[in-house]
Amino acid sequence: MDIKQYIASGVLELYLLGRLSPEEAREVEANALQYPEIRAEMDEIELALEAYAQANSSPLPEGMLDSLMDKIGNPPSATPPPSPPVGSAGGFGLGRIGPWLLTAILAIGAFYLFNRGQDQMNQYRQLQQQFIELEEDCGEQQTRLAAARDQIVALSDPATRQVLLDGTDNAPDSRAFVYYNPEDRKTLFAAANLPEPPAGKQYQLWAIDADGPKDMGVLALDLTAGAFLEVPHFDDVAAFAITLEDEGGKPTPDLSQLQVIGNVG
Repeated sequence: MDIKQYIASGVLELYLLGRLSPEEAREVEANALQYPEIRAEMDEIELALEAYAQANSSPLPEGMLDSLMDKIGNPPSATPPPSPPVGSAGGFGLGRIGPWLLTAILAIGAFYLFNRGQDQMNQYRQLQQQFIELEEDCGEQQTRLAAARDQIVALSDPATRQVLLDGTDNAPDSRAFVYYNPEDRKTLFAAANLPEPPAGKQYQLWAIDADGPKDMGVLALDLTAGAFLEVPHFDDVAAFAITLEDEGGKPTPDLSQLQVIGNVG
């Protein structure tokens, strides 16, 4: 027998931990009786395991093990598990280290299963949050898609009139469009070329009828050229105009700051 290879195989540790079958355990015991080197190695391993078990087996707080086992769904049995078989009369096995090692194994196992359960719960919560975010994003996408579909329908309607708002002397290069449908009572706005307003200023849209200008709201400061916005609708509008007002808008337009204007055909 190659004694060094036999010792290095780990079979002695498995024997001392009670992890071998009865037949394998008897073979180890026979080899230990036959070869003093194997017996000496087993004694050293047993002492090392005993020292490790004692060093790492500080008493658990009362109720901790039961609590951990409850959390992982495996309440501890009222009857302790049977001890692993002890070796022959030569003193092999877990006779001395069993109680400490069993406590350490149970504690480590319980902590491992509990932590693994916590990790799985955290992963589940992360996936759940990602699903909620994706669901919300899909809802927003559906809303934008529905709005775009409505805009396409409105723009393709023969009753919709395209009104060009051309630049004035204040802003000769500025352009914008209003799409006005008096039958469906829907009005859309699109900026074609509106420079970024100066600090503290904001564009304001107006509908002009026989009674004068009506406020249609201020335009967003980050307005994207070509984006269609649904704006308030007014009946019998004769023209649309945009003025440059103080940020937040005003109830009446400052006509000296007229930027673009267009008549409804």
